[in-house]
Amino acid sequence: MNHSTRAFTLVEILMVMVLVGFVALPFTRMFVFGMQGTTENIEHIAAYNLAREKIEEIRSLPFHLIKSDFENFAAVFRDRPGLDQAFESRDEFERTFSDLFTRESSGKEPEAETFKRLKGLYKSAFLRDLELYSEDNRIYRRVMDVDARYDTAVPARLKKVTVRVYDAQQHRLAEVVTLVGQHR
Repeated sequence: MNHSTRAFTLVEILMVMVLVGFVALPFTRMFVFGMQGTTENIEHIAAYNLAREKIEEIRSLPFHLIKSDFENFAAVFRDRPGLDQAFESRDEFERTFSDLFTRESSGKEPEAETFKRLKGLYKSAFLRDLELYSEDNRIYRRVMDVDARYDTAVPARLKKVTVRVYDAQQHRLAEVVTLVGQHR
């Protein structure tokens, strides 16, 4: 009886594994880039939702109360060390301000002081309490600008409202613009 058995050698197995690795490498990169893209898309969608939410809030206000965050809330930075430029300069204000607070950020300095001051002003500006957001939103910063000069009529009957949402690295993730008109 002659039994001849054929088996793979260690070298053959290693060669196959190296070849499979070379073939699989582009696919793993593709999956990594796909996951990164998905994460970025989720962030952009959340940012646009935050911007649209603010636009809807503005639409429920009487026309005369629709003002930019700088006009409504610059006082939150008054008499605060290191934040005096945000009180005096509209551009610096827009780089610093946000109306998005989480439970954690509203209790931690220096945001706690900003939250305390903003909470008092928010009710008079928007006719409702400042709400706290989930921890998922802690990476975002939202600011609103209102341009009443958009309309040349006197008195203006149209305002251009722009809401921008930024990430922690100051990259603009979303910008939503709408026109709000005065109804008679």
